[in-house]
Amino acid sequence: MELVYRPKKPETIKRFMHENNIPLKLVVVQEGKQLIYVNNDLKSKDDTIKKGDTLKIVIPDEKWDSSIAPEDIPLDIQYEDDYFLIVNKPADMQVMISKAHPSGTLANALNFYFQKNQIQSQIHFINRLDKETSGLMLIAKNRFIRFLFSDKTSNVVNREYIAILEGILDNKRLCIDLPVSRIDGSIKREVTLTGEDCSTSYEVMKEFKKFSLVKILSETGKIHQIRVHFSHFHYPIVGDELYNKNHYPVSQLLLLSNRISFNHPLKDQPVEVTLPMPKAFQDFIDKIK
Repeated sequence: MELVYRPKKPETIKRFMHENNIPLKLVVVQEGKQLIYVNNDLKSKDDTIKKGDTLKIVIPDEKWDSSIAPEDIPLDIQYEDDYFLIVNKPADMQVMISKAHPSGTLANALNFYFQKNQIQSQIHFINRLDKETSGLMLIAKNRFIRFLFSDKTSNVVNREYIAILEGILDNKRLCIDLPVSRIDGSIKREVTLTGEDCSTSYEVMKEFKKFSLVKILSETGKIHQIRVHFSHFHYPIVGDELYNKNHYPVSQLLLLSNRISFNHPLKDQPVEVTLPMPKAFQDFIDKIK
């Protein structure tokens, strides 16, 4: 993989790499020289760059993950460049393979897409979604690109969701900050004092009789977190077979990861993808109006 940057100030390549979290040992070496290019000329880490140069650093490609069977499953790709992929995952699709779900997952679809398009990478999910949740997922095309959004860097991915809840919330805007843990012997989660710290911020967008359309502004990404937080206060998500005792004429969980935005760590440009309200949401709203 080639990392391509446009420096904004004069400095040594070594210092630029340090500021951008690029380990020197990561660079591919051929014939005793690291593959670092400035304006297509081979350079060393001790050379300098200036504003307007094109800096290219070659890092190793990855082998495809042989443990994930490639499957020709259609992907709804919302954004793609040399480093990232944003896909719209359908409801009720598992993200990663497991013993119970070795096929039919998003990972199977991505492995097929990577091999078909000669993208030399394993699959690196930057955000995750529950099986039942639909919407946007960000995938990195190299382990190093995934690292750029780890806790060891200042890069942040902003995620927003929309959901239709059962009930009219007293607080129209709130941050729910309650720990969540798994119930012994079950896939379900619950709020407990000994659980993992979780934070879910929301804002009510519209109200329809006894239902609320909410925008979830941020969340810490724990399994079932959003679903557990709202059901804990007796505002379960419509269509949630795990946390809502009531059944409605919907074919899926009405929780959507509808927006992802971040500042591109290589291009230094904003990237934003937003999904419109899905048909399943609108159909339900039309029925209850």
